[in-house]
Amino acid sequence: MKTATAATTKRPHFHPLDQLSGDEVVHVAQIVREAKAGMNFVFNTITLKEPPKPVMMSFLGWDASKPRVTHVEREALVIILEKVTMKVYESVVSLDTNSVKSWKYVPDVQPILTMDEMFEVEELVLKDEGVRAECAELGITDMSSVFSDPWAIARHVNYPGRSKRMMQALMYMRTCEDDNQYAHPLDFVPVIDLGLMKVVSIERIKPRNSKFTRPTIPLQQHNFLPEFVGEENYRKDIKPIIVQQPQGVSFTVKGTEIDWQKWNMRISMNYREGLVIHNVSYRDGAQIRPLFYRIALSEMVVPYADPNTPHHRKHAFDVGEYGLGLCTNALTLGCDCLGSIYYFDAVFNDHNGKPFHVPNAVCLHEEDHGVLFKHTDYRNGRAHTVRSRRLVISQIVTVANYDYGLYYYFYQDGTFEYEVKATGELNTHVMAEDETPGDYGVTVAPQISAQYHQHFFTMRIDPMIDGPNNSVVQYDTYRSPFPTGHERNMYGNAFYAKPTVLKDTFEAQSHANFDTARFWKIVNEDHIHPYTKSPVGWKLMSHHVTPFFPGDDSVVAERAPFAKKALWVTPYDEDQMFAGGFYCNQSDGRDSVEKWANRERQSVHQKDIVVWFTFGITHLPRVEDFPVMPVEMIGFMMKPANFFIANPALDVPPTNEAANKSVHANASATSCCSPPNGNKL
Repeated sequence: MKTATAATTKRPHFHPLDQLSGDEVVHVAQIVREAKAGMNFVFNTITLKEPPKPVMMSFLGWDASKPRVTHVEREALVIILEKVTMKVYESVVSLDTNSVKSWKYVPDVQPILTMDEMFEVEELVLKDEGVRAECAELGITDMSSVFSDPWAIARHVNYPGRSKRMMQALMYMRTCEDDNQYAHPLDFVPVIDLGLMKVVSIERIKPRNSKFTRPTIPLQQHNFLPEFVGEENYRKDIKPIIVQQPQGVSFTVKGTEIDWQKWNMRISMNYREGLVIHNVSYRDGAQIRPLFYRIALSEMVVPYADPNTPHHRKHAFDVGEYGLGLCTNALTLGCDCLGSIYYFDAVFNDHNGKPFHVPNAVCLHEEDHGVLFKHTDYRNGRAHTVRSRRLVISQIVTVANYDYGLYYYFYQDGTFEYEVKATGELNTHVMAEDETPGDYGVTVAPQISAQYHQHFFTMRIDPMIDGPNNSVVQYDTYRSPFPTGHERNMYGNAFYAKPTVLKDTFEAQSHANFDTARFWKIVNEDHIHPYTKSPVGWKLMSHHVTPFFPGDDSVVAERAPFAKKALWVTPYDEDQMFAGGFYCNQSDGRDSVEKWANRERQSVHQKDIVVWFTFGITHLPRVEDFPVMPVEMIGFMMKPANFFIANPALDVPPTNEAANKSVHANASATSCCSPPNGNKL
């Protein structure tokens, strides 16, 4: 196992896309303090300011129209919060010149919520006299048993706008250390002004259709940690599965560049998107073919269905409000990833401008993935099987109750897949003894409701399929319009696929459509396939799309319009990185992909484009999701479609039991990977 530790590795030079090191974070903070010595502020964000794409396209060698850029200025983006007033300032700091290049006040915005603020709010809430009085009325005298999940406020009618930096706290208790707090939800929500660092109101959640004015606290334990389950209760019939690579891994890593078989890419980590994949290419013979400039999870939203206050404010933007980087886990060898693991660390900043390190934040490894392709000649029994392997680059984040495993998969046949494994705990709500969840949830345990909700994930895909200028084509499949018996459909079996080129931002807004087996292709019309005589391309598809069920004029729809459609395509704009806007916290939706796409009709036909793809699930919780939720897997896939001359994995060698150490658990049998004479390969 080898670990890449950005914070501790001394390197005289950085790649332009490498995250800031710990030393750089300290240095940037020092430059800003010296430049603004009279201000009383905290550092909300210190992060790499990615270089402009035109500069990087030259630096990476994709743009040969002018002399190649060999040096890229290293810059940091700094977001400052002035204490008390909560005014927001943006600064760009040059690490080449050790100077503040720009400084501006940004009115009517609130930046991302930080871990420092989460801890401060939780401590503040426990000390508040109003909160203590609510707990006392519920029979709680020991405040050390009380816990809260600080949430973004969304948009609160009593605190409009973004001049005040607000949060709300969802309240719980524990009956003992490490008890599952979501088994004991409380019935009130404090609202906090972060500028004043004060609880400004407390909202009670009233029982519905109940004779009680206030519910009691459910005290029954519902736990899943080993000390509660008990070793004697674990299954005794599980034998180990050991993943080994005795000859080492098949990938190579140089800094943050990863080379695996025919794939090449670079990764980075930032406070907001977390794991980002850059500069993806595939070696096709002697040619290196560019595929994607940048891929990252741009935004998420989790709208809850209960319309009653304060539940209507529960629509979490886990990327834009909390930051997947800031919420990333330190992964554990042998638990989160199996096999021969290469780890990358991550570095972020605290309010004082000091770095904090997340060891093992990104896991890189290989996995067997079943059969890649196979055919058996039924005439002579000759079977040829090639097993699939995939490269996995992953991180796991915890955002309050939910945990998300975020996986980038690269396959030997050129397929790229992104998968979210949703797990963790349900967000729970307490009910009175005679209360029911009604139309908006399910009772997962006595007096505990889990509300209906949805999860939407919007990827920002910046393609460069065989070059920087691309188009998107939508494919729909239809039955033949000619009835059975017609000379053009004599036996009624005809169906066909209809391609539609999405030429501008108005046309390039699309819903999923299972009725027509809809998918999309990102194509390069300057490169025509020699066989099909059509543009080379990459197919985009997902079986995990769901309608957006909140009303189009709802608060959450106004704030998260990206979730209303599966696909948006916009011209590349370096200021349009996040589907819900850069300042998503307490936003009103004016800065979003929907607004960018509808501002004016802009061409996206054979241009430098960005594809925004949304997938998700509608989660109607089950009792089996409590007290901890088994993994729910959702995602999308991209596959080469008339891009190569043939199956690009034909050169993957077949495997056999001698190589993979497979053994018979029952009676002996012949190998499916043997040549006709039965000799081992």
